Amino acid sequence: MAKLYALIFVLFALVSPQIAQAGFIEVGVSGSYKRSNIDRDAFDESQSLTGSLSYYFDESSAVELSYTDGTSRRVIGETSVTGHNTTMYYKTAGLDFILTIGEREATIRPYVKLGVVYIFEKRILDQYRDAGGPYPATEIKDSPALVPSGGIGFKLILSKNWSLKVGAEAWTSRPVNEQPVTVDYSGKAGLSWMF
Repeated sequence: MAKLYALIFVLFALVSPQIAQAGFIEVGVSGSYKRSNIDRDAFDESQSLTGSLSYYFDESSAVELSYTDGTSRRVIGETSVTGHNTTMYYKTAGLDFILTIGEREATIRPYVKLGVVYIFEKRILDQYRDAGGPYPATEIKDSPALVPSGGIGFKLILSKNWSLKVGAEAWTSRPVNEQPVTVDYSGKAGLSWMF
């Protein structure tokens, strides 16, 4: 946690002299929801919400701070006497440098981003039940970690201030020094407002 605060402090120390000059601020929100019915009594469900704040130094380069809160669950035997529920909770904050391609007035502007993600929480609750009731839930929890991240996407300009952002992002599931190295990823779509 201290590493994240230090990184944010350094970022704003570098950006604050630039704020007095011309620049743009963009506020964004994106979300996702998915439900897949596996059987009459089983389903997968996931949802997440992300908020972001970006400062554009010029038309093509920006720094973005984001926060994501999400859950994912699998339910088997929802209305049966026996069943199994698995739920994952995650909370992350990201700090990225974004390079946008194209003129500010262009209708579609692709972008790439590189940075870090701080994983505040990543835990799984796994619980079985039978005719006697639910068993105690088993919890699997990762320690908070700062990990590398990257992404690609595009902005579709809707008006002078509003745009639709669509992108894909990836980050390592745990610090890169922990083996095996695995990658988490997500796709997002949402609205952004630039002022």
